[in-house]
Amino acid sequence: MKRPWLRTALLFTGHLLNDGYSSFFAPLLPLLINRLDLSLAMAGLLGTIRTVINSLMQPGLGHLVDRAQRPSLVVIGPLLTVGAMAFIGRVDVFWQLVLIMTIAGIGTALFHPAAASLVAAGKHGGRGLMMAFFSSGGSLGGAVAPVVIVAYTTAFGLERTPWLLLPGLLILIAFAVPLRRQLPAFAKQTHERLRLGKLPRRLLFLWVAILFRATTATAFSHFLAVLVVERGGSTFAGGAAISVFLLTGALGGFAAGSLSDRFGRKTVILSTLLLAVPSLLLFLHGPTVILLPAIAMAGLFVLSSTPVGVVAAQECLPGRTGLVSGLVMGLAWGVGGFALTPIGWLADRLGLIPVMSVVALLPLVSALAMLFYHEEPKTV
Repeated sequence: MKRPWLRTALLFTGHLLNDGYSSFFAPLLPLLINRLDLSLAMAGLLGTIRTVINSLMQPGLGHLVDRAQRPSLVVIGPLLTVGAMAFIGRVDVFWQLVLIMTIAGIGTALFHPAAASLVAAGKHGGRGLMMAFFSSGGSLGGAVAPVVIVAYTTAFGLERTPWLLLPGLLILIAFAVPLRRQLPAFAKQTHERLRLGKLPRRLLFLWVAILFRATTATAFSHFLAVLVVERGGSTFAGGAAISVFLLTGALGGFAAGSLSDRFGRKTVILSTLLLAVPSLLLFLHGPTVILLPAIAMAGLFVLSSTPVGVVAAQECLPGRTGLVSGLVMGLAWGVGGFALTPIGWLADRLGLIPVMSVVALLPLVSALAMLFYHEEPKTV
């Protein structure tokens, strides 16, 4: 018997694994900057490489999922991510780090649209809550990984990260084997070519809103450890800040998903966008004693509506869940990742906090786009 919630729970584990290992980079960034003598612009470029590769591939792979149903991608993706990121501590030159970011980006691009399509497969209620549960796996992995990797490298050294390949492979097997028995029965589908001009206008406004919110979330999660260290915190405190930021986003996703099933996707997304701005500014300019509470609130409001946006996009184009998941989970976040390089370049010249203060205002642009998003009424 195929059980959607059990399948989603297994995909939650895969999401935790994939995004957990891909989150090793940001907390180790201060160490890598010192070791390889990187500028902030070069650090931003590395994040851009991974997210852009991820974004460029996800819509195409999502389209492949819709047409050919390739559930094996949910296993191949984390395999590449784990295999690449486990060797991040052994890099000696910049190009090796570029290679690791490239492979990890491909792995993430393979996993996300295939997994999101499997979560949405079949007819069942509570899609917002189910997608929130799946999405929280990635956020939880990203939240736990910084503390784990910083504690591990502190205890054993940066050069011992390849040993982390072993637990990654064990977790991969643990979710992949039972997942085979929970895959839905795919009906053969035929899809006519979809042109950009035929996309629903409300999907375009939603995509713009997700883009600017994703730019803010990506920039803060990427430079968060550097911001904390710059303000006098330790490397461990920087990793803890990333964990708090992502963890509150994951927990908030459950509430956001459930509330969106009751009150609508637009209401939840718009509310969180407006609340995100003061939280981010409080973190950047408030007293140091409230750094962690402020970043906790920021993570809650910036990240909690992520699964709501995915479900809203899937509802705009029924039957093309892989494609739209790739557009909003991949392309929007990846285009937002393009901003990491100019943000790093400007931070080298103007300072990181002034530049990030402008980035903190971008959710207001998202909120403006959501005003033009018209949600279809629910059918009973």
